[in-house]
Amino acid sequence: MDFEELHDIADYPNWLEITPIDLGRSGENKYHIIRNNGIQLILRTSDISNYKRHRDSAIFAKYIFDTLGLNMNVPIEVAACGGDKLAYTIYSWVEGVDADVRILNLHTPEQAKYGEKAGQLLKYIHTVHAPDDILPWEGYFGERLDEMLARFESFRLTFRGSDKTVSFLRERRDLLQNRPQTAVHGDFRSGNLILDKNGGYGVIDFDRWCWGDPYMDFQCIRRSCSVPFSRGQINGYFGGTIPGDFFALMAFYTAADIIRGICGAYPYGRVALDEAVRFAEKTVREYNDFEGFIPTWY
Repeated sequence: MDFEELHDIADYPNWLEITPIDLGRSGENKYHIIRNNGIQLILRTSDISNYKRHRDSAIFAKYIFDTLGLNMNVPIEVAACGGDKLAYTIYSWVEGVDADVRILNLHTPEQAKYGEKAGQLLKYIHTVHAPDDILPWEGYFGERLDEMLARFESFRLTFRGSDKTVSFLRERRDLLQNRPQTAVHGDFRSGNLILDKNGGYGVIDFDRWCWGDPYMDFQCIRRSCSVPFSRGQINGYFGGTIPGDFFALMAFYTAADIIRGICGAYPYGRVALDEAVRFAEKTVREYNDFEGFIPTWY
């Protein structure tokens, strides 16, 4: 591949290897770069209309790194390429192996322990408080939710339990009131964790970040590699008594996430959409049509 659209990146002449690693589904392309000095990088590109999102994500990631010192993708450069048709961000590479791959090969108790470590890491991320001048969470997330539900309903799609899911999201907006706001990863799951040689975690892909309710970071928990890991993540996060409002909020954000997943898959054809619907129907079953808040797997 020639990667002509990348040629006007200043560092491009120093790149020995360019390997696409995630192309197309999110409207963003991602590449693994190896420079001529052996340093590895991550390059993310998307349409130039997303330049502000690239810039804001880089600012957020740098702030998290400077505040917490996490092992994570640190932004190096945000600019335009491809004749100013693409926005791009270059990030540092996180060394290690995908947590999904390693953890699935472990026995159940070990999977749970890695889940507990992930929960502790997530709790640490949530120690970064949101700026004082942001909108109240109920208004901010409520507006996003209205847009998402309108888009879902415009598709005229249904899945088993879709009516119950939408009703739950419309009727329990009260859960969003008076929520604390912190740094939110936005896609926190085992697939976005890297295990280093010492068994510690690196965390990647902050591109769905926001300032918001910390419990929203449990919306993707069942997209992780196993039930023991997911259960362990909750236990590790709280380290004891689980607050009374937690499971209701996790159910609410999970319901919103499956609607978001279907909306995101819709433009990519039947295979992607069928996959999103299967996951949605499995999730609805786990929550008993969202008539209960504690999922069957917990």
